[in-house]
Amino acid sequence: MGKRIWIVNAQTGSPDKVANPRYLEFAKYFMAAGYDVITFNSSQREGIEVPSRKYLEKQYGEYKFVHVYAPEYVGNGIKRIYSIWKFAHNLYKNRNAFEKPDVILHNVHAPFDYPIVKVAKKLGAKYVTEVWDLWPDNFANFGMISRRNPVMMFFYRIERWIYEHADQLVFTIAGALQYLQDKGWTTNTGGKIEMARVHYINNGVDLKQFDYDRDSYPREDADLNRKDIFKVIYLGSISFANQVQMLIDAAALLQRDTNYHFFIYGNGPQREALEQYVVDKGIKNVHFKEKRIPLCECAWVVSQATVNIMTYEQRFGYMGVSSGKMFQYLAAGKPIVCNINIAYDNVIRDNELGVSENISTPEALCQAIRNCAEQPRYRYDGMCDRVRKTAEKFDYKNLAAEEIKVIEAALAS
Repeated sequence: MGKRIWIVNAQTGSPDKVANPRYLEFAKYFMAAGYDVITFNSSQREGIEVPSRKYLEKQYGEYKFVHVYAPEYVGNGIKRIYSIWKFAHNLYKNRNAFEKPDVILHNVHAPFDYPIVKVAKKLGAKYVTEVWDLWPDNFANFGMISRRNPVMMFFYRIERWIYEHADQLVFTIAGALQYLQDKGWTTNTGGKIEMARVHYINNGVDLKQFDYDRDSYPREDADLNRKDIFKVIYLGSISFANQVQMLIDAAALLQRDTNYHFFIYGNGPQREALEQYVVDKGIKNVHFKEKRIPLCECAWVVSQATVNIMTYEQRFGYMGVSSGKMFQYLAAGKPIVCNINIAYDNVIRDNELGVSENISTPEALCQAIRNCAEQPRYRYDGMCDRVRKTAEKFDYKNLAAEEIKVIEAALAS
Protein backbone atom coordinates (compact mmCIF):
# COMPACT_ATOMS: atom_id res chain seq x y z
CA MET A 1 0.00 0.00 0.00
CA GLY A 2 1.24 3.51 -0.82
CA LYS A 3 1.13 6.70 1.20
CA ARG A 4 -1.73 7.16 3.63
CA ILE A 5 -4.15 10.10 3.52
CA TRP A 6 -6.51 11.10 6.28
CA ILE A 7 -9.48 13.08 5.01
CA VAL A 8 -10.80 15.03 7.99
CA ASN A 9 -14.13 16.82 7.79
CA ALA A 10 -16.73 16.81 10.54
CA GLN A 11 -19.49 17.47 8.03
CA THR A 12 -18.77 14.93 5.30
CA GLY A 13 -20.96 11.86 5.01
CA SER A 14 -20.47 8.15 4.57
CA PRO A 15 -21.90 6.55 1.40
CA ASP A 16 -25.16 6.01 3.28
CA LYS A 17 -25.48 9.62 4.46
CA VAL A 18 -23.59 11.68 1.87
CA ALA A 19 -24.98 15.04 0.77
CA ASN A 20 -21.94 16.52 -0.98
CA PRO A 21 -19.89 13.63 -2.43
CA ARG A 22 -16.61 15.53 -2.89
CA TYR A 23 -14.60 13.52 -0.38
CA LEU A 24 -16.07 10.18 -1.38
CA GLU A 25 -15.10 10.98 -4.95
CA PHE A 26 -11.63 12.12 -3.94
CA ALA A 27 -11.16 9.02 -1.79
CA LYS A 28 -12.09 6.85 -4.78
CA TYR A 29 -9.57 8.53 -7.07
CA PHE A 30 -6.89 8.73 -4.35
CA MET A 31 -7.20 4.97 -3.83
CA ALA A 32 -7.02 4.38 -7.58
CA ALA A 33 -3.76 6.36 -7.57
CA GLY A 34 -2.32 4.03 -4.91
CA TYR A 35 -3.05 5.93 -1.69
CA ASP A 36 -4.53 4.37 1.44
CA VAL A 37 -7.40 6.60 2.58
CA ILE A 38 -9.22 6.94 5.90
CA THR A 39 -12.04 9.47 6.25
CA PHE A 40 -12.83 10.99 9.66
CA ASN A 41 -16.22 12.59 10.24
CA SER A 42 -18.49 13.51 13.10
CA SER A 43 -20.81 11.02 14.80
CA GLN A 44 -23.35 13.86 14.86
CA ARG A 45 -23.27 14.01 11.05
CA GLU A 46 -23.93 10.27 10.87
CA GLY A 47 -26.59 10.29 13.58
CA ILE A 48 -25.05 7.30 15.33
CA GLU A 49 -24.00 6.34 18.85
CA VAL A 50 -20.25 6.15 19.48
CA PRO A 51 -18.92 3.85 22.23
CA SER A 52 -17.63 5.71 25.28
CA ARG A 53 -18.00 8.98 23.38
CA LYS A 54 -14.76 8.33 21.51
CA TYR A 55 -14.95 6.94 17.97
CA LEU A 56 -16.28 4.13 15.82
CA GLU A 57 -14.35 2.59 12.93
CA LYS A 58 -16.53 1.36 10.10
CA GLN A 59 -16.01 0.01 6.59
CA TYR A 60 -18.41 0.94 3.76
CA GLY A 61 -17.37 -1.21 0.82
CA GLU A 62 -13.99 0.14 -0.25
CA TYR A 63 -14.25 3.21 2.01
CA LYS A 64 -12.70 3.30 5.49
CA PHE A 65 -14.41 5.66 7.93
CA VAL A 66 -13.87 6.73 11.51
CA HIS A 67 -16.88 8.39 13.14
CA VAL A 68 -15.54 10.62 15.91
CA TYR A 69 -17.83 11.58 18.75
CA ALA A 70 -19.33 15.07 18.62
CA PRO A 71 -22.48 16.29 20.39
CA GLU A 72 -25.71 16.78 18.48
CA TYR A 73 -26.99 20.21 17.54
CA VAL A 74 -29.76 21.87 15.55
CA GLY A 75 -29.26 24.96 13.39
CA ASN A 76 -26.18 27.14 13.05
CA GLY A 77 -25.67 28.53 16.53
CA ILE A 78 -23.20 28.05 19.35
CA LYS A 79 -24.02 24.35 19.68
CA ARG A 80 -22.86 23.75 16.12
CA ILE A 81 -19.59 25.55 16.80
CA TYR A 82 -19.06 23.54 19.97
CA SER A 83 -19.80 20.29 18.14
CA ILE A 84 -17.18 21.08 15.47
CA TRP A 85 -14.60 21.91 18.14
CA LYS A 86 -15.44 18.77 20.11
CA PHE A 87 -14.98 16.63 16.99
CA ALA A 88 -11.51 18.11 16.42
CA HIS A 89 -10.58 17.86 20.09
CA ASN A 90 -11.63 14.21 20.31
CA LEU A 91 -9.66 13.32 17.20
CA TYR A 92 -6.64 15.05 18.72
CA LYS A 93 -7.01 13.02 21.93
CA ASN A 94 -7.35 9.72 20.04
CA ARG A 95 -4.88 10.43 17.23
CA ASN A 96 -2.55 7.56 18.18
CA ALA A 97 -5.31 4.96 17.90
CA PHE A 98 -5.11 4.88 14.10
CA GLU A 99 -2.52 4.11 11.44
CA LYS A 100 -0.40 7.23 11.05
CA PRO A 101 -1.02 9.37 7.98
CA ASP A 102 1.52 10.79 5.58
CA VAL A 103 -0.91 13.59 4.69
CA ILE A 104 -3.92 15.07 6.44
CA LEU A 105 -6.41 16.74 4.09
CA HIS A 106 -8.53 18.89 6.38
CA ASN A 107 -11.74 20.70 5.50
CA VAL A 108 -11.32 23.71 7.75
CA HIS A 109 -14.00 25.46 9.80
CA ALA A 110 -11.71 28.15 11.14
CA PRO A 111 -11.06 28.81 13.92
CA PHE A 112 -13.02 26.09 15.68
CA ASP A 113 -11.28 22.94 14.47
CA TYR A 114 -7.70 24.21 14.89
CA PRO A 115 -6.72 21.05 16.90
CA ILE A 116 -6.44 19.19 13.57
CA VAL A 117 -3.34 21.24 12.76
CA LYS A 118 -1.84 19.96 16.02
CA VAL A 119 -2.79 16.40 15.07
CA ALA A 120 -0.69 16.74 11.91
CA LYS A 121 2.24 18.18 13.83
CA LYS A 122 2.14 15.50 16.53
CA LEU A 123 2.00 12.70 13.95
CA GLY A 124 4.60 14.22 11.64
CA ALA A 125 2.17 14.39 8.72
CA LYS A 126 1.99 16.92 5.92
CA TYR A 127 -0.99 19.20 6.38
CA VAL A 128 -3.23 20.34 3.51
CA THR A 129 -6.09 22.69 4.31
CA GLU A 130 -9.21 22.80 2.18
CA VAL A 131 -11.59 25.71 2.67
CA TRP A 132 -15.15 25.86 1.34
CA ASP A 133 -16.42 28.85 3.33
CA LEU A 134 -14.46 31.77 4.73
CA TRP A 135 -15.07 31.23 8.40
CA PRO A 136 -14.92 33.43 10.43
CA ASP A 137 -15.22 36.23 7.83
CA ASN A 138 -18.70 35.05 6.83
CA PHE A 139 -19.93 35.97 10.31
CA ALA A 140 -18.99 39.57 9.68
CA ASN A 141 -20.17 39.53 6.08
CA PHE A 142 -23.68 38.56 7.17
CA GLY A 143 -23.75 41.28 9.81
CA MET A 144 -23.54 38.96 12.82
CA ILE A 145 -20.49 40.68 14.29
CA SER A 146 -18.08 43.48 13.43
CA ARG A 147 -14.73 42.60 11.88
CA ARG A 148 -13.15 44.87 14.49
CA ASN A 149 -14.75 43.09 17.41
CA PRO A 150 -11.98 41.70 19.69
CA VAL A 151 -13.48 38.21 19.40
CA MET A 152 -13.28 38.41 15.61
CA MET A 153 -9.73 39.71 15.75
CA PHE A 154 -8.82 36.68 17.84
CA PHE A 155 -10.58 34.36 15.39
CA TYR A 156 -8.70 35.91 12.46
CA ARG A 157 -5.39 35.28 14.24
CA ILE A 158 -6.24 31.58 14.58
CA GLU A 159 -7.38 31.42 10.95
CA ARG A 160 -4.11 32.97 9.84
CA TRP A 161 -2.15 30.57 12.06
CA ILE A 162 -3.92 27.58 10.48
CA TYR A 163 -3.13 28.76 6.95
CA GLU A 164 0.48 29.58 7.79
CA HIS A 165 1.04 26.05 9.09
CA ALA A 166 -0.41 24.40 6.00
CA ASP A 167 1.99 22.81 3.55
CA GLN A 168 -0.56 23.49 0.81
CA LEU A 169 -3.89 25.35 0.78
CA VAL A 170 -6.92 24.58 -1.39
CA PHE A 171 -9.91 26.91 -1.68
CA THR A 172 -13.13 26.03 -3.48
CA ILE A 173 -13.91 29.74 -3.95
CA ALA A 174 -11.74 31.69 -6.38
CA GLY A 175 -11.86 34.96 -4.43
CA ALA A 176 -10.06 33.42 -1.46
CA LEU A 177 -6.73 34.08 -3.16
CA GLN A 178 -7.56 37.78 -3.15
CA TYR A 179 -8.87 37.48 0.42
CA LEU A 180 -5.48 36.28 1.66
CA GLN A 181 -3.73 39.18 -0.03
CA ASP A 182 -6.25 41.73 1.23
CA LYS A 183 -5.56 40.46 4.76
CA GLY A 184 -1.82 40.97 4.25
CA TRP A 185 -1.14 37.31 4.96
CA THR A 186 0.79 36.44 1.78
CA THR A 187 4.51 36.93 1.22
CA ASN A 188 3.87 39.55 -1.46
CA THR A 189 1.78 41.57 1.03
CA GLY A 190 4.04 41.23 4.07
CA GLY A 191 2.84 37.88 5.41
CA LYS A 192 4.14 34.31 5.47
CA ILE A 193 1.88 32.45 3.02
CA GLU A 194 3.46 31.78 -0.37
CA MET A 195 0.95 32.16 -3.19
CA ALA A 196 2.53 29.16 -4.94
CA ARG A 197 1.06 27.05 -2.11
CA VAL A 198 -2.47 28.39 -2.67
CA HIS A 199 -4.81 26.63 -5.10
CA TYR A 200 -8.36 27.05 -6.38
CA ILE A 201 -10.24 23.77 -6.94
CA ASN A 202 -14.00 24.23 -6.92
CA ASN A 203 -16.61 21.62 -6.09
CA GLY A 204 -17.83 19.32 -8.84
CA VAL A 205 -19.83 16.35 -10.01
CA ASP A 206 -19.20 12.81 -11.21
CA LEU A 207 -20.87 12.94 -14.63
CA LYS A 208 -20.80 9.20 -15.20
CA GLN A 209 -22.45 8.59 -11.82
CA PHE A 210 -24.91 11.45 -12.38
CA ASP A 211 -26.06 9.98 -15.70
CA TYR A 212 -26.36 6.52 -14.18
CA ASP A 213 -28.40 7.87 -11.25
CA ARG A 214 -30.63 9.94 -13.55
CA ASP A 215 -31.49 6.88 -15.64
CA SER A 216 -31.63 4.36 -12.78
CA TYR A 217 -33.59 6.25 -10.10
CA PRO A 218 -36.59 7.96 -11.70
CA ARG A 219 -39.22 9.03 -9.19
CA GLU A 220 -42.91 8.25 -9.23
CA ASP A 221 -43.91 11.91 -9.16
CA ALA A 222 -46.90 12.95 -11.25
CA ASP A 223 -45.92 16.63 -11.03
CA LEU A 224 -42.38 16.22 -12.30
CA ASN A 225 -43.43 13.72 -14.97
CA ARG A 226 -45.65 16.30 -16.63
CA LYS A 227 -44.47 17.48 -20.05
CA ASP A 228 -46.95 20.33 -20.47
CA ILE A 229 -45.60 22.79 -17.88
CA PHE A 230 -42.56 24.91 -17.12
CA LYS A 231 -40.91 23.28 -14.09
CA VAL A 232 -38.82 25.59 -11.90
CA ILE A 233 -36.81 23.56 -9.39
CA TYR A 234 -35.03 24.61 -6.21
CA LEU A 235 -32.91 22.01 -4.43
CA GLY A 236 -31.09 22.78 -1.19
CA SER A 237 -31.18 24.44 2.19
CA ILE A 238 -34.15 26.59 3.19
CA SER A 239 -32.75 29.33 5.39
CA PHE A 240 -32.46 33.10 5.46
CA ALA A 241 -29.20 32.95 3.50
CA ASN A 242 -31.00 31.16 0.66
CA GLN A 243 -33.79 33.72 0.17
CA VAL A 244 -36.38 31.10 -0.74
CA GLN A 245 -39.19 33.51 0.13
CA MET A 246 -38.21 35.74 -2.78
CA LEU A 247 -38.48 32.72 -5.06
CA ILE A 248 -41.95 32.02 -3.67
CA ASP A 249 -42.97 35.65 -4.21
CA ALA A 250 -41.72 35.41 -7.80
CA ALA A 251 -43.84 32.28 -8.24
CA ALA A 252 -46.87 34.16 -6.95
CA LEU A 253 -46.44 36.70 -9.75
CA LEU A 254 -46.76 33.86 -12.26
CA GLN A 255 -49.90 32.27 -10.83
CA ARG A 256 -52.08 33.50 -13.67
CA ASP A 257 -49.86 31.62 -16.11
CA THR A 258 -50.83 28.07 -15.32
CA ASN A 259 -47.82 26.76 -17.25
CA TYR A 260 -45.45 27.63 -14.39
CA HIS A 261 -44.98 25.38 -11.37
CA PHE A 262 -42.29 25.73 -8.71
CA PHE A 263 -40.90 22.71 -6.84
CA ILE A 264 -38.89 23.12 -3.64
CA TYR A 265 -36.80 20.26 -2.27
CA GLY A 266 -34.87 20.60 0.97
CA ASN A 267 -35.04 21.52 4.61
CA GLY A 268 -33.89 24.26 6.93
CA PRO A 269 -34.99 26.61 9.69
CA GLN A 270 -37.38 28.54 7.42
CA ARG A 271 -39.16 25.62 5.78
CA GLU A 272 -42.17 25.37 8.09
CA ALA A 273 -42.72 29.13 8.11
CA LEU A 274 -42.55 29.29 4.31
CA GLU A 275 -44.92 26.37 3.92
CA GLN A 276 -47.40 28.29 6.06
CA TYR A 277 -46.66 31.47 4.08
CA VAL A 278 -47.67 29.69 0.87
CA VAL A 279 -50.93 28.56 2.49
CA ASP A 280 -51.70 31.98 3.96
CA LYS A 281 -51.04 33.75 0.65
CA GLY A 282 -53.00 31.20 -1.35
CA ILE A 283 -50.06 30.51 -3.67
CA LYS A 284 -51.10 27.48 -5.68
CA ASN A 285 -48.14 26.99 -8.02
CA VAL A 286 -45.51 26.37 -5.29
CA HIS A 287 -45.09 22.74 -4.25
CA PHE A 288 -42.94 21.80 -1.27
CA LYS A 289 -41.49 18.37 -1.88
CA GLU A 290 -39.40 16.10 0.38
CA LYS A 291 -37.12 17.57 3.02
CA ARG A 292 -34.43 15.14 1.99
CA ILE A 293 -34.09 12.69 -0.87
CA PRO A 294 -31.23 10.26 -1.50
CA LEU A 295 -28.38 11.79 -3.47
CA CYS A 296 -28.88 9.21 -6.20
CA GLU A 297 -32.40 10.57 -6.81
CA CYS A 298 -31.34 14.21 -7.08
CA ALA A 299 -29.99 13.67 -10.60
CA TRP A 300 -33.40 12.72 -11.99
CA VAL A 301 -35.14 15.58 -10.15
CA VAL A 302 -32.94 18.40 -11.43
CA SER A 303 -32.95 16.86 -14.92
CA GLN A 304 -36.74 17.35 -15.09
CA ALA A 305 -36.43 21.11 -14.70
CA THR A 306 -37.11 23.70 -17.33
CA VAL A 307 -35.01 26.04 -15.19
CA ASN A 308 -33.00 25.26 -12.05
CA ILE A 309 -32.75 27.94 -9.38
CA MET A 310 -30.05 29.21 -7.01
CA THR A 311 -31.13 31.98 -4.62
CA TYR A 312 -29.04 33.62 -1.93
CA GLU A 313 -28.95 36.61 0.37
CA GLN A 314 -27.20 39.38 -1.57
CA ARG A 315 -24.01 39.33 0.51
CA PHE A 316 -23.53 35.63 -0.19
CA GLY A 317 -20.86 34.69 -2.69
CA TYR A 318 -18.75 37.80 -2.19
CA MET A 319 -15.64 35.68 -2.73
CA GLY A 320 -17.21 33.08 -5.02
CA VAL A 321 -19.61 30.14 -4.80
CA SER A 322 -18.86 26.43 -4.43
CA SER A 323 -22.43 25.27 -3.88
CA GLY A 324 -22.81 21.55 -4.46
CA LYS A 325 -26.18 22.02 -6.12
CA MET A 326 -24.70 24.25 -8.83
CA PHE A 327 -22.74 21.29 -10.15
CA GLN A 328 -25.80 19.05 -10.01
CA TYR A 329 -27.56 21.72 -12.06
CA LEU A 330 -24.68 21.85 -14.54
CA ALA A 331 -24.79 18.08 -15.00
CA ALA A 332 -28.56 18.29 -15.58
CA GLY A 333 -27.93 20.41 -18.66
CA LYS A 334 -30.73 22.90 -17.99
CA PRO A 335 -30.56 26.72 -17.75
CA ILE A 336 -29.71 28.13 -14.33
CA VAL A 337 -31.06 31.32 -12.75
CA CYS A 338 -29.04 32.71 -9.84
CA ASN A 339 -29.98 35.94 -8.07
CA ILE A 340 -26.42 37.06 -7.27
CA ASN A 341 -23.50 38.10 -9.42
CA ILE A 342 -21.05 35.41 -8.37
CA ALA A 343 -17.70 37.05 -7.64
CA TYR A 344 -14.40 36.02 -9.26
CA ASP A 345 -15.62 32.93 -11.12
CA ASN A 346 -19.13 33.41 -12.44
CA VAL A 347 -19.52 30.08 -14.20
CA ILE A 348 -23.13 30.82 -15.18
CA ARG A 349 -22.61 34.27 -16.67
CA ASP A 350 -19.21 33.65 -18.23
CA ASN A 351 -20.44 30.57 -20.11
CA GLU A 352 -23.89 31.95 -20.97
CA LEU A 353 -25.73 29.27 -19.03
CA GLY A 354 -28.65 31.40 -17.86
CA VAL A 355 -28.72 34.36 -15.48
CA SER A 356 -26.38 35.21 -12.63
CA GLU A 357 -26.72 38.82 -11.59
CA ASN A 358 -27.78 40.85 -8.60
CA ILE A 359 -31.55 40.39 -8.44
CA SER A 360 -33.15 41.86 -5.35
CA THR A 361 -36.89 41.81 -6.13
CA PRO A 362 -39.41 39.06 -6.91
CA GLU A 363 -40.39 40.95 -10.06
CA ALA A 364 -36.85 40.85 -11.45
CA LEU A 365 -36.44 37.19 -10.49
CA CYS A 366 -39.73 36.37 -12.18
CA GLN A 367 -38.56 38.07 -15.37
CA ALA A 368 -35.21 36.26 -15.33
CA ILE A 369 -37.01 32.92 -15.06
CA ARG A 370 -39.31 33.80 -17.95
CA ASN A 371 -36.41 34.95 -20.10
CA CYS A 372 -34.78 31.53 -19.75
CA ALA A 373 -37.90 29.38 -19.97
CA GLU A 374 -39.60 31.19 -22.85
CA GLN A 375 -36.65 31.85 -25.17
CA PRO A 376 -36.91 30.39 -28.69
CA ARG A 377 -36.44 26.63 -28.72
CA TYR A 378 -33.18 26.71 -30.66
CA ARG A 379 -31.69 29.14 -28.16
CA TYR A 380 -32.98 27.14 -25.21
CA ASP A 381 -31.51 23.92 -26.57
CA GLY A 382 -28.19 25.67 -27.27
CA MET A 383 -28.10 26.91 -23.68
CA CYS A 384 -28.79 23.40 -22.39
CA ASP A 385 -25.88 22.09 -24.45
CA ARG A 386 -23.55 24.74 -23.01
CA VAL A 387 -24.63 23.93 -19.45
CA ARG A 388 -23.79 20.27 -19.86
CA LYS A 389 -20.52 20.99 -21.68
CA THR A 390 -19.42 23.29 -18.84
CA ALA A 391 -20.05 20.49 -16.35
CA GLU A 392 -17.22 18.51 -17.95
CA LYS A 393 -14.67 20.98 -16.55
CA PHE A 394 -15.89 20.14 -13.05
CA ASP A 395 -15.99 16.36 -13.35
CA TYR A 396 -14.47 14.90 -10.18
CA LYS A 397 -12.09 12.84 -12.30
CA ASN A 398 -10.44 16.09 -13.36
CA LEU A 399 -10.67 17.77 -9.97
CA ALA A 400 -9.17 14.75 -8.18
CA ALA A 401 -6.20 14.84 -10.55
CA GLU A 402 -5.61 18.47 -9.54
CA GLU A 403 -5.97 17.60 -5.85
CA ILE A 404 -3.46 14.75 -6.18
CA LYS A 405 -0.92 17.23 -7.59
CA VAL A 406 -1.45 19.37 -4.48
CA ILE A 407 -0.94 16.36 -2.20
CA GLU A 408 2.20 15.34 -4.06
CA ALA A 409 3.52 18.90 -3.72
CA ALA A 410 2.91 18.71 0.03
CA LEU A 411 4.74 15.38 0.28
CA ALA A 412 7.65 16.80 -1.67
CA SER A 413 8.00 19.88 0.52
